[in-house]
Amino acid sequence: MKFLRWLDEHFEETILVVLLVVINFVMLAQIVARYILNDSMSWPEEFSRYCYVWTVFLSISYSIAKGNMLRVGVVMDLLPAKAQSTIRILCNLIMLALFWVFFRHSVSVVGHIKNVTHEISSAMRIPMWLVYMATLVGFGLAIARMVQTLFKNICHFNEKAETTIQATLKEAQAETKLASQDDKNYRHVEGGAE
Repeated sequence: MKFLRWLDEHFEETILVVLLVVINFVMLAQIVARYILNDSMSWPEEFSRYCYVWTVFLSISYSIAKGNMLRVGVVMDLLPAKAQSTIRILCNLIMLALFWVFFRHSVSVVGHIKNVTHEISSAMRIPMWLVYMATLVGFGLAIARMVQTLFKNICHFNEKAETTIQATLKEAQAETKLASQDDKNYRHVEGGAE
């Protein structure tokens, strides 16, 4: 059960971090090869571009899971709690329908590339349907996260949501606390170095 909770909270985040670290190391290797060894490799730019495409589509479900989707919160704060909950659920349903449409089209695009065109990438020579799978996985995860969000919003229908100002203040307090911890750690290191 602990593993499933961890997976629910950190699945996309872990993959995104791994992909961004891999992009950094591959591009660093390319820089070393090009400017120090005078031997440029042909595949790192393409590899990094495809990893970046995957991060873009995975970040959709990550944003939904963390509640960071773009919205006009100030207007919602002016409405009564039940109206806020109703609008939130309607928005969830619209987004769920939109992601379902995108997912269905992704299935046909990936299938067409895999079974009909048989495209391969120019530098790495990998099948392009693997790159286009980012849309399928991204929208599939977005659907799963949107169902979770919808269920949570239905279960907490009568509860008053946190206002934009409250969320901003809470975030500012967390950042201030983190900055003061960093300052204490810095002073401790500086004091030990003297």
